[in-house]
Amino acid sequence: MLFLLVATLVLGAMCVLPFMYGWQDVAATKRRGMTEDKKESESKQPWQPESLEGVLVAQLMGAEITLGQYSHEMAKIAARDDERHPLSIPPEQGAAGV
Repeated sequence: MLFLLVATLVLGAMCVLPFMYGWQDVAATKRRGMTEDKKESESKQPWQPESLEGVLVAQLMGAEITLGQYSHEMAKIAARDDERHPLSIPPEQGAAGV
């Protein structure tokens, strides 16, 4: 019983002390500062798509193309990708080949 009381007091102190004395995680503070700087720099620079799919999404979101046009172009991209990098499926061995 004494062990449970001591363990509870120690855990309670461990939870309360950082708030009482204002201990902060320095690394977390630095990360927060870096992300704020990154957000500011991203807001200043326009977003640039890195792929054809990204360009199509940007056009769709900017209402430059319709959903039908987007779907048609994505189907063309998928067909082109299938021609360039066909999926090869190994032949079935069956029970005798195992």
